[in-house]
Amino acid sequence: MIWLLMVVYLGGDPVSVQRAEIGQTFSSEQDCIKRMKEIFQQAEQQKQPVPSEVNMGCVAFKGKGA
Repeated sequence: MIWLLMVVYLGGDPVSVQRAEIGQTFSSEQDCIKRMKEIFQQAEQQKQPVPSEVNMGCVAFKGKGA
């Protein structure tokens, strides 16, 4: 199983998903969460916080054969 760091861009009224993309892939949920936290911390340190319309989360992907 791999873990996907999903980046979701929200917008509109009512709020809806404008775009979603896979930011990175990881071999464990812990590594994915660690990277997500690092992104938020780096953005804060650079005084450019992640905008509220950008959401991130880790999603398990169980690749089933085609």
